Amino acid sequence: MFGSGHPQPPHRKEVAMHIVRQQGRAFAATELVVDMPDGGRIARPPDEAPIRFSVAYTLGDYASMVREHVRFLLRRAAPEVKRRRILLPLVLGAAAWALAGAALLAGGPGWMSGLLLALGLLAVGTLPGTSGFWVALLGTPLFLLKQRRMPVCDFTIDDATIAYCAKAGNFRRGWDEVTGVRSYSRGYLLVFRRGALPIPFRCLDSSQLERLRARAFARPG
Repeated sequence: MFGSGHPQPPHRKEVAMHIVRQQGRAFAATELVVDMPDGGRIARPPDEAPIRFSVAYTLGDYASMVREHVRFLLRRAAPEVKRRRILLPLVLGAAAWALAGAALLAGGPGWMSGLLLALGLLAVGTLPGTSGFWVALLGTPLFLLKQRRMPVCDFTIDDATIAYCAKAGNFRRGWDEVTGVRSYSRGYLLVFRRGALPIPFRCLDSSQLERLRARAFARPG
């Protein structure tokens, strides 16, 4: 029963070679052939996970980005616009101060001279070099109002949308609405057709920063 006279079962490789020969295919012991499914049944690879982070804005972040963005817009203006922004305030300021001096010499009411002097100072105060002063003066109360509405914003950013929720509600913007992305000393500023959205660097880790940079600056158009 256990003698060597009984025939041995065929080796698996011999069976495989026999089947391949019957099907008219070449056989290689080291070749693996896999039949792919139909194209419509191939699963699409999953999208990269969204970028999630929270932002508690500070006055320093807000003022810094607004100040740098105003300076960027001033530098980007056409030459004739730049000349107008310098010459017009100087002319108006000088005219207001001249009228104030004339009113004082003519013995006019003191309130008129004071008003003209204030108007002259206001005109000169609109020169491009005074942008930091106006950001501090007007931006501070605006920031405090915004901070009251949005003390903390929770962001979720993927390839299609920029979503953030805060005390004031939930908001969602598409990347196709972004008209520009500016990189400033404290963070990115996403510019939309109406408004802008600052994202401070300090609120993201190095991996999130790299992924956000790739999404922000690799957009078509």
